[in-house]
Amino acid sequence: MITTLTHMLLRRTVRRWFEQEPSPAVMRTKLDGFIGGIDKMSGAYRATPVGAAGGAALHLIAPAKGVAEDAPLVLYFHGGGYIVGGLTSHGAFCARVARAAGGRVLFADYRLAPEHPFPAAFEDGLAAYRHAAEIAPGKLFIAGDSAGGGLALAVAHAAMAAELRAPNGIILMSPWTDLTLSGSSMISNAASDSMLSMKILTRMRGYYLGLTEPGDRRASPLFDPSNKLPPTLILYSESEVLEGDSTRLAQKLRGGGTLVTARGWNGKPHVFPLFKTLPAAGAALKEIAKFVKFN
Repeated sequence: MITTLTHMLLRRTVRRWFEQEPSPAVMRTKLDGFIGGIDKMSGAYRATPVGAAGGAALHLIAPAKGVAEDAPLVLYFHGGGYIVGGLTSHGAFCARVARAAGGRVLFADYRLAPEHPFPAAFEDGLAAYRHAAEIAPGKLFIAGDSAGGGLALAVAHAAMAAELRAPNGIILMSPWTDLTLSGSSMISNAASDSMLSMKILTRMRGYYLGLTEPGDRRASPLFDPSNKLPPTLILYSESEVLEGDSTRLAQKLRGGGTLVTARGWNGKPHVFPLFKTLPAAGAALKEIAKFVKFN
């Protein structure tokens, strides 16, 4: 019942805004008001501004009582199609990620399109990773949801290519890894996805890429020629249009020798771990906790 109601609510709010609202700025305000109004950060956690990396504002999300100096650090990139999203919409979820990981989250509020088109988000993401690699005395993970998941993957590839410190693991939730929109699930799951569609993703892609080819590996890391990455956890819905972005990625990375844990849930919304009322969201956080513990 809760899952059904969540699907209905998303169709009437977020999906409708993505389809009909002509202004990305207004979409941001609506999304922040909607999610920020129903999912506030617990008083047990706080978000502290800690400067900037490139054009990204950085916030450290941690328990108010503090954590051990060598606790895991998760660098997080939020979703929103590269045009919406930020600390207001994703901060509370990142606090839950910090709790699951037993550490802290470094939230990278990267620049958004269309004001800052590609490759601004990628450049901000790589700068944020360089910063995280310098300040993390213990384990370091890189994570993201939806567009932020694609950004996390692109940054991980770039960091490995530049021979920077390798993350202990990569955590991706419903990642958007293919901006060419070539996955078969774009069609097969069109009716079951309550948040996204080919039309919506095409619009977001246009705002972000402009005239850049959508197959550019910094935007579509599914096509990065390197298949060898640190251990990778992929959580996704089998009912979303981006299902193929996860399943094809898992197959590709496994073929290159990457240790991949891919978990699909049937009938759940896009980026379902963000919706704390869903039982599956709790299960996803347990997967993250286990992944951080053993990597």
